[in-house]
Amino acid sequence: MSPATTLKRRVKMREIAHLAGVGPATVDRVLNNRKHVSVTTRQRVMQAKQALETGAQIVTSARPWRLKVFLPDNAGPSTEFLAACFQEFGSKGNATIECVFTKKMEAALLSRKLRACAGQGIDAVAFQALEDPLVHDAVAALAAHDIPALGLISGLVSANLIGLIGIDNRAAGRTAGYLMGRFTKQAGTVAVISGGQHYRAHEEREIGFRSCLQQNFPAATVVGTYCGYDDIEQTYEQTLRVIEAQNNLIGIYNVGAGNEGLIRALKKTGVTDEIITIGHNLSARTKQYLLEGSMDIVMHQNMRRAASQAVTSMIAHLENRPFVADILPVEVITRENISGITFG
Repeated sequence: MSPATTLKRRVKMREIAHLAGVGPATVDRVLNNRKHVSVTTRQRVMQAKQALETGAQIVTSARPWRLKVFLPDNAGPSTEFLAACFQEFGSKGNATIECVFTKKMEAALLSRKLRACAGQGIDAVAFQALEDPLVHDAVAALAAHDIPALGLISGLVSANLIGLIGIDNRAAGRTAGYLMGRFTKQAGTVAVISGGQHYRAHEEREIGFRSCLQQNFPAATVVGTYCGYDDIEQTYEQTLRVIEAQNNLIGIYNVGAGNEGLIRALKKTGVTDEIITIGHNLSARTKQYLLEGSMDIVMHQNMRRAASQAVTSMIAHLENRPFVADILPVEVITRENISGITFG
């Protein structure tokens, strides 16, 4: 059993009611998943039950927990959807959530915004990390002020982070490499379009992709990385560049955002039927690309689940409750299994 499910003893309903400050009838309704119980009351009852079972100490707050989430601006529809999901979970566990967009790829700006949380009464922070010494230092500064920080989608190797919510990015890259090799089945060149060198998640995807192709499909030669910086126009320009430079291009893997620019370049040069394309994150745009055949595979992570786990992780940490976040599954979406699939 995981730490989140290990039980020390069986507890009685009246014990839960006493600790939660409600009546036994309310506890009965919560435990049997009946209606007419508020989200806050239901949360309080389940916290009391878990605390009694595990011996944990419940930390109460005189006000709702203040959580702050930092996401990169203009990073595509998936990031915008993730922000909307945080608002959806804003009432979960007696917390208020402020979701802030910050200029992407600007480590100094992100660092300043993280540090500023120490003077704003923020209880916990989640952020899409940039791999930069300034960001590492800002996370350490938050820890010195007892403000827990959680990595979101892309993290850092830091003892000061309380965890990371996201997929196994190296596994996602290896899966993309395996599918690329199986789809192409021929000698040729494959290009990687990166979002830049600031996201550990992107580095891990590229490492996994290259490793799998080299190991299992040596006939496919991975050429140098082209940086699109998670930007539509720059990804468009880089895709045109790689198409012009490579005479025997058989595949393109985009590890980050900017898929609109990638597909626009493929259509302009008339090679959508000749090049296997793999990208990340299902959205209204990438769904259309799959349906029309201009993109072959989308590697997806459930953003609604990411937001839910992030909120639960931060609140559990603040309340000294055990919680182990799941690694989000890597979902492989094609035009043949897209029916019924949601962006969440």
